[in-house]
This record gives sequence, C-alpha cells and structure tokens, in this order.
Amino acid sequence: MTHTRLDLYHDIATGQARRSFRNAQVAMIAGFLLLIVFVVVALQASTTAGSVVAGGLGAVSAALSGFVARTFVKSQETAAAHLRAYFDQPLEFSRYLAAERLIADSALTEEQRAEALTALVQAMVTPPAPVAPGQLTGVPGQASQQ
Repeated sequence: MTHTRLDLYHDIATGQARRSFRNAQVAMIAGFLLLIVFVVVALQASTTAGSVVAGGLGAVSAALSGFVARTFVKSQETAAAHLRAYFDQPLEFSRYLAAERLIADSALTEEQRAEALTALVQAMVTPPAPVAPGQLTGVPGQASQQ
C-alpha cells in the first residue's frame, strides 16, 4: 500500500513538473511572438504616436509573458524539489535502519542504548532542512552552492 501511494505521489509530481515546464515554454514563446508582432506594428505605424504605443504594448506584453513564465518555472522547481525528496526517502530510511542495527549490535548499556534510540527517534521526527530550488546537492562532480 505504501509503494502504491509513493508511486501515485511520484506520478503527480512528475506530471506537475512536466505541465509547468511546458506552460513556461508556451508563455515564453507567446511573449517573444507578441514582442515581434508589436515591433513589426511599430515599424509599420504611420505616426510617431502609433509607433510609441505599439512599442509600449510590445514591452508590456513581453514583461507580462516573462512574469507568467517565471511563475511556471518556480512551480516546476518546486515539483523538482518534491521529486528529490521522493528519491531521497529510501536513502534516508536505510540510514535509520543502519543506525538501528548498529545500536542493536553494540555493547551499550541500557542507559546508553536508550539515549542513542532517543537521539535516533528525534532525528527521524525532525524534518530535514529545506533545499532551495536550484541548490545542487549530491551531484557528482559539482560543488554545492551555499
């Protein structure tokens, strides 16, 4: 049942990332096309006022398109961060299991074992620090950006 839920979560996150990236590309292309159209209109205008208005509309449409595209890019980055968390979960879980095995196999007193288990449980329930979108983590050959 857990794997089914994880698979569903993965499908939702990848679908969201894919749609957001596609929408960002569409917004960027639309903004560029509108800019080109308004430049052509400005060049074809018979009056200076017409040229200025067309140029202003082109700049406004390009800025609005950039804003919309950036919103979709942020959404895609958030989905990518969720996917990273999805794929980090098995590694995190294996670390907890390894720590539990080490505690169980060690020659600790009951008091020391209780302290170690308490620290392990606290580490498990403390949420990990959020990773900023665009921050590199665990990528071979690349340093982390701090």
